Amino acid sequence: MDKPRYVVDIIVRFGMIRMSFTNGPKPSTQFLVARADFLVPLSDYHKDEERIVDGYVLCEGDKIKESGHFTTEIGERIMKECGHSLTVVGAEQGKETGEKIPRMKAVILPGFIKAHGHDHEATVIGLCKDVPLVDWLDGVINPFTNFLREKGPELEKHFGKPANLIAYRKARVDDISYGITAALTHHCNFNKYYTDLLVQANVEAGTKMIAAIGSQDRNYDPRVLDIPAELATQRLDKFYEQCKDAPRTQIIPGPDQVFSNSEEILKVEKEWARQHGTLIHIHSAEEYNTTQWFREKYKMTEVEFLESFGFLDENTMVAHQVHCTEHDIDLLAKYKVKVVHNPLANTILGSGMPDIISMLEKGVDVAISTDGSGSADNQNIIAAARCASQYQRALHHNARLIPAKQALEMITRVPAKMLRMNAGQIAPGFDADIAILDLSRINMIPTTKENVIENIIWAADGSEIGWVVANGVLVRDNYKFTQVDVNEILKEIQELQAMYLDYVSKTTILKATGARTDN
Repeated sequence: MDKPRYVVDIIVRFGMIRMSFTNGPKPSTQFLVARADFLVPLSDYHKDEERIVDGYVLCEGDKIKESGHFTTEIGERIMKECGHSLTVVGAEQGKETGEKIPRMKAVILPGFIKAHGHDHEATVIGLCKDVPLVDWLDGVINPFTNFLREKGPELEKHFGKPANLIAYRKARVDDISYGITAALTHHCNFNKYYTDLLVQANVEAGTKMIAAIGSQDRNYDPRVLDIPAELATQRLDKFYEQCKDAPRTQIIPGPDQVFSNSEEILKVEKEWARQHGTLIHIHSAEEYNTTQWFREKYKMTEVEFLESFGFLDENTMVAHQVHCTEHDIDLLAKYKVKVVHNPLANTILGSGMPDIISMLEKGVDVAISTDGSGSADNQNIIAAARCASQYQRALHHNARLIPAKQALEMITRVPAKMLRMNAGQIAPGFDADIAILDLSRINMIPTTKENVIENIIWAADGSEIGWVVANGVLVRDNYKFTQVDVNEILKEIQELQAMYLDYVSKTTILKATGARTDN
C-alpha cells in the first residue's frame, strides 16, 4: 500500500499559528458507484422505500448524486456518462459475473455516526477492568494520558512521531473498521493539549470529526485543572485558529464532567460556544456513586445545576445521563438538550443504564454511541445499538421498543441531525459517507428484503463492514484499508501499550477524581 498522499504541513502546539492542511484523501476518480443486494437509505428522499432490492448509490466527488433501485438501463447510463472517471466498488466480483457494475452480496447503508467517543483510549483496551468509573479514570485513563505527556519527548524520539498521534491514528482505524465515518471525539484529560494531533489523524483518515476540547477546574487531577477559567477558552481559541483550515473538522467546547467543572468555567465556555455558533458537549450523571455524591455535595442534580445558570439549550449535548430524575428529563425536554447514550461503557463500568424510553416519550433527542475503546473495548456501534434496544425492552417488559429500524437510525440520521452534519442518509445531495455490510458471512445467511434491517441489528457481529466510503473516498475496500498503513499502526500501538505498562508499574497513581469509592 502506498503511503498517505496528504500531510499536515505545520505541527504547532503552542502559540496562535494556523496549521496548514491539504484536503486529505481525494477520490481516485470523479465518480464512485456501489451496487448490492439491498440498499437501506434511511432517508426522507426514499421514505416509501426503506428496503430496496438490488440497490445502488452513485457519488460525484464527496456528495451522493443518485441512489435507488438498479436497472440495466441505469447501469448503461452510468458507464456511458462516467466512463474512465468511475470507481466501481466490488469491481473484482464483476470479473466472475461479467457485470461492469456487479451486484455485491451486501447491504448498502449510510456511514455510522458516533456522537460520543475518546480517541486516546485505543491503546488501553482491556486494562483496569471490573472497577467503577472514577477508579477506572484514576486507574488507567489519567495515568496513560499523563504518560503520553510526561514521556512525550522520549516517545517521539523512539517512534519518530508524537506518541499521541499513534493512539489517535489507531482510533481512526477502529472507527472505519466498524463503518463509522463521522464522530464527535471528546478530547479531555491531558489529551486536551494535543488537539492538533487529533485533527491530523482525522485529516489523514478522511473521516469527519467534531473535536470537543475538554476542561476541568475542580474534583480532578490537579495537573490538568484550568485555573483561572480563561485557560479553557484560551485553549479553544488556540486550536480553533490553528485548525480552522482542517477539512471535515470542527472545534467545540467539551468540558469533561459536570462534577469536574464549576459554574464559572462552564459559563465562559458556554459563552464561547454561543459566540462561535457551536455545540457544547459534556459528560453528565454517568456513574451512580458519583451522581449521589454530587447531589449530596451540591444539593441538586447535575441537570439542575446546569439549568441554574443557563447552560441548557438546544445546542447542549450531554453524554450518558444515566441517573435521571423525572424532573431532569423534563428539563432536558424543555430546553431541547441532546442526549448521547453509551450502553457498552455504561454496563462494563457498572454505571447503570438510563431510561431512554422516558426521554424519547418526552421528546428528547437520543443518539446511541460507543464511548471510548478503553471502556467499551471496541467501537462496534452495531453492538451498541443492539444493547440499547435489548436493555430497554427488558426494563419495560415490552418487545416492541426500539425496533431495528429505529436503532439503526439512532446511529445514523439521528446523530447526524444532532451534530448538524449533512450525513446519516443515502440520498442525493448528502455527503458520500457509506458503509457496506457483507451478507456472505455465515451469520448473515439468510438475509432477504423482509429481514435485512433486522439482521443488521440482531444478527451482525459488527465485523461484516467490508467496504467504507468516506466523503467519496473508498477508505476500506474488501476489508483492506486504502489510505493508512494499518500494519504500521497496529505494530506501533502494541509497542506503545507495552511501554505504558512498564511505566505504570513504576509509578505512583494519583487518586484524585470525583467521588472515591475507597475514601
